Amino acid sequence: MDKKQLQEFISAIGSIAETALLFYRSTLAAKATPEEAMRLTQAFIAAIFYGNKNSSSTPEQ
Repeated sequence: MDKKQLQEFISAIGSIAETALLFYRSTLAAKATPEEAMRLTQAFIAAIFYGNKNSSSTPEQ
């Protein structure tokens, strides 16, 4: 990994962190408990990293 790739990686992680914090605060603003907000944020981050791995299904319209 060269310096440019490392910088891009760090930037991407920072973007994910900022988005996750926004998501967490939004769930709290929507009257979720801190425990619920944390659990939802964990699921949100997992979805960012792992996404939908089921390639055989088609999106419903």
